[in-house]
Amino acid sequence: MKNRKVPNQMRAAALAAAILVLTSFAALRAQSSFVFYGPIARIITPDTSVNNIAFFCFENPADSGVSGKIYSLTGSFIADMAGPSPSGGTGCPQPSGGLNYQYLTWDGTMNGRQVTSGVYLYEITAEGRSYTGTVVVVR
Repeated sequence: MKNRKVPNQMRAAALAAAILVLTSFAALRAQSSFVFYGPIARIITPDTSVNNIAFFCFENPADSGVSGKIYSLTGSFIADMAGPSPSGGTGCPQPSGGLNYQYLTWDGTMNGRQVTSGVYLYEITAEGRSYTGTVVVVR
């Protein structure tokens, strides 16, 4: 079998097909759903400089609206979470490959005043779904 050069038209067609596949993959990735990773610190100690904020990490490829709330165990509203913010430097996954990692935070306060020690419920809502769990505040 002889070594034959691939004609330029075939190279161009192969390159165009590869670009189409990569573009289609990126479009599918952008449409994929929200992924919640959970809080980085389930126990927060607001009186210290260590673990004084709870970070709630998630992947948000479609850049959908995300909100978070904190409740007492009796169901009373305590606070809205702050954010969302990009995940750099939080312990959350770091952005790479065009993914949209973000986080919400809660600093253990209600109306600017520190809450008492105890167990609190969180609820994060995104894309019509709710994610819930607990966070412990220790003083």
